[in-house]
Amino acid sequence: MQGLAVSASGPLQDQRFLVLEAVGHGGMGSVYRAYDRVTHRDVALKVLDEPAPAGPGHPLSGEFAAWTGLRHPNIVQVLGLEHAAAGPIPEGAPYLVMEYFPGKPAHQALRPGEVPGRALEELARRILLGLHHVHQAGLVHRDLKPANVLVSGRRVGPTRIGPGRVKLTDFGLAERQGLREDPGRLSGSLPYVAPEAITGGAVDGRTDLYGLGILLFLLATGHLPQPVLTPDEVVRWHLSGEVPDPRGYRPELGERLARLIQSLMARQRDERPADAGAALTELGVRPPGPAPSIGRPAGMADRAALRLAVDAVRLGACRVVTLESSATRARKVVEEARILAGIHGLQACRLGRADGCHGLGRLVLRLLLQRGAAARRLVRRHRLDAGLPLELLGGVPVWSTAALRSPGRKARASHEELAGGVAAFILEASRRRAMVLEVTRPALEDTLCRQVVRRLARKAARRHAPTRSGGMLLLLEREVQDRLEEDQEPLDPPAAAPRILARPT
Repeated sequence: MQGLAVSASGPLQDQRFLVLEAVGHGGMGSVYRAYDRVTHRDVALKVLDEPAPAGPGHPLSGEFAAWTGLRHPNIVQVLGLEHAAAGPIPEGAPYLVMEYFPGKPAHQALRPGEVPGRALEELARRILLGLHHVHQAGLVHRDLKPANVLVSGRRVGPTRIGPGRVKLTDFGLAERQGLREDPGRLSGSLPYVAPEAITGGAVDGRTDLYGLGILLFLLATGHLPQPVLTPDEVVRWHLSGEVPDPRGYRPELGERLARLIQSLMARQRDERPADAGAALTELGVRPPGPAPSIGRPAGMADRAALRLAVDAVRLGACRVVTLESSATRARKVVEEARILAGIHGLQACRLGRADGCHGLGRLVLRLLLQRGAAARRLVRRHRLDAGLPLELLGGVPVWSTAALRSPGRKARASHEELAGGVAAFILEASRRRAMVLEVTRPALEDTLCRQVVRRLARKAARRHAPTRSGGMLLLLEREVQDRLEEDQEPLDPPAAAPRILARPT
């Protein structure tokens, strides 16, 4: 396993992710399946083979920034950007945490040259739906190839396999639309790179459509459309070679599919479909309407306020950013905060579930698992198992809803005492590693969670001078801030210091 010394350090990464197996290796890094001890589900971890300094210039930082705002059934979801502290990944190295999708690359899940025409059209439809979402976010994937299209196969005949679920992955080369490459500098995989990416033209969604056309040609016929082998000849073919008709290899292919494949591979961008939506129309599918503006940058004023707050938190301060009422603007600020947290090594957490104290319990469990052998002492010191679904098993904190039903447990501590202990523990965890904590309205439906958030907000509102340890940034929805201010029950002396507002432009 290049880049991952599981046998030397053990398979447990940062006390949270149990590394299970390698599932893929690309030109720059490897992907591993792991079990998340907090969410109790499998995830995928992406690690680069070559070590590089963490920070805004790290390749995974750019990939995370591009990928994190995409939410679509046909796109693998990225969950976070972490920095290794202990485990098989080298200390300090960033790694991506992604949704684990048990699919195979398209050319392995399907049999090139044997995919039925209707199954191939369905595959094209699902890829185009994912690309449509990517392009509406203002991005170009730039590396569309079989390895980056994951397919979970399903049988459609005695010997043939058609597409089941389909997801796009690997946004390591994704860029904003309109980017220009230096002429002769290739970004992407040579058999699938578009002519404009070779000649230095601006890339847009039609650049991805070109790669899709070649991918579909391969799956339809069993052959790449380039009848040459050397890199120089492949480049010349992209620029001026003849675009073959896939029906020359598979006469039984439908005219609509064959015509779409050829139009996607057109040399001139203007001869391709205008965008993924237009390509869907050629397949007889009505494209979806405008997607939410998730993934697009927050407004300048929002970003400035947020960056000032993050800088202060990195120096050890506690700050509050109140999200404005507009759901779109609030989501942009949250996405920007997640990106900044990942790039600068802060931990990004969220309280948003309305199922009692389970959301708070999962946050506490996540923070406890980072402390290793010290977890037992912290549970006892802060009485964390008195009101949360946690218990110690052999000194290791585990999730246990049954623990809350134990006789006499509620009598062990009042809500005020529990909230004080949990809040103190969270603040202690943020001092060890700075934290961005998003709090949404459903979290306040639980009394214990509401009291914990009030204490954290009071601490942040006092605006103490930064310390040399980490700090905390609270992201509060406007409704959350209003409810906390309306609650007149005193906890501590009131704070009169102003809070930072992420205001719309």
